[in-house]
Amino acid sequence: MGKLQEFDITFTNNKVVYGPGESISGTVKIRTSNSLQYKAIKVNCQGSCGISNKMNDASWALEEQYFNSTLSVADKGTLASGEHSFPFQFLIP
Repeated sequence: MGKLQEFDITFTNNKVVYGPGESISGTVKIRTSNSLQYKAIKVNCQGSCGISNKMNDASWALEEQYFNSTLSVADKGTLASGEHSFPFQFLIP
């Protein structure tokens, strides 16, 4: 196995649907067997809504993107071997 042993993203709440003004938060967990250099560790959050319908032989679908945000949880550096946690939080507009 390489230097990266585990890469896991966990959410504080296990919600499926979020609304305006709510926040999405969680932790990025990384476990390495050796030191690991990185340029950045980033989390990207995209929010969209989609609907589709099929009636008789006609069908349609529509999707609208509401936001797309990237958060840098760590800038260029080196992770020592072991387990590391990086918290993140996004506020839905």
